[in-house]
Amino acid sequence: MAKILITGGSGSIGKHLIPKLLFKGHQVSIIGRRRKEIPNVESFVWDLNKGTMDEGVLDGVTHIIHLAGAGIADKPWSPKRKQEIIESRVVPLQLLSEALVRRNQRVKAIISSSAVGYYGGITSDKIFVENDKPANDFLGNTCKMREDAVQHFKPVADRELRVRTGVVLMEENGALPKLVKPTKLGFGAAVGTGKQWMPWIHIDDLTELYLSSIEDSSFNGPFNAVSSQHVNQSDLIKLIGKVLGRPTFLPPVPKFLLKTVLGEMATVVTEGSRISSQKLLDRGFEFQYPEIKEALNDLLK
Repeated sequence: MAKILITGGSGSIGKHLIPKLLFKGHQVSIIGRRRKEIPNVESFVWDLNKGTMDEGVLDGVTHIIHLAGAGIADKPWSPKRKQEIIESRVVPLQLLSEALVRRNQRVKAIISSSAVGYYGGITSDKIFVENDKPANDFLGNTCKMREDAVQHFKPVADRELRVRTGVVLMEENGALPKLVKPTKLGFGAAVGTGKQWMPWIHIDDLTELYLSSIEDSSFNGPFNAVSSQHVNQSDLIKLIGKVLGRPTFLPPVPKFLLKTVLGEMATVVTEGSRISSQKLLDRGFEFQYPEIKEALNDLLK
C-alpha cells in the first residue's frame, strides 16, 4: 500500500483519481489552499505566498502526485495572469522538495502533471515524441518550467514522472461540455481552420495511467498522456454531433474573431499538434478507449 499526497486533489482529475486509488487500497491525502471534506481522505492546507504548510503533511508519504495549477484558459493572459499560471505550477514543487530535503525523507516517486502544450501551440504534420524540445512560446515555457521544477526532487525521490496530458475528455468538466452544449443546440462548429489537432485522452485512461505510475516502478521520465488516434477539431465536432444526433453544418468560427476576444490565449483553441503515445504503448499500457468514437459514446450516451 502506498501513501499518496496529491496537490490539487479536489479538482476534476483528482475527483476521478482518488476513488480509484482508495479502491486499490492506497492511503490518500490532499493539500491545497483550502481544506476539503472528502471521505477517507486527509486534507491539508498550504500558503504558497508565505511558503508554509500544515504540520504532518509529509508524514509517511511514499508518493506525490502534483496536479495543482491555475487553469490555462480560465482568464485572459495578462502579464499578472501568466505569472499566476507559472507560480501555481512551480512553487508547490519547490516547497515540497525543500521540505523533503529538510526532513531527510525520500519518496518512491514524484509524479507531476504537465501538458502537451510543452510542444507549443502549432499545427503541422509533425508527430511530437517525448524527446522533442519544448516550444519557445508561453505554453511551452510554462510546461518546461514546471518540468524543470520536478528536478528538485532528484536527491529525495527514487523516480520522477512528467505526465504530458492532452485534452481530458470527461462528462462534467473540461473541454467536452463546452463543445457539447452548442452542438446540442444545433450550433456546433469548429474554430479557426478546424484542422488543428486535438490530442485527447479519456478520463478513465488518464487515472489508470496515474495508478500505473504508482504501482509499476518501470514508469519513469516524461510520458505523453494521449490516445493513439489523432483527430482534428472539425472531425471531433462532427463526431459529437453524430453521437448526439445533431447537425453540425456551420462553418468554423474565424480565427481573427477569437484573437480579438481572447488575445494570445486564442492559441489554446485555434492551434494543436499531433502527439505520439507510442512510449506508453511500448511500456505495455493498454487504453480502455483508444478511439474517439468509443470515448464519446461512453461519455455522451
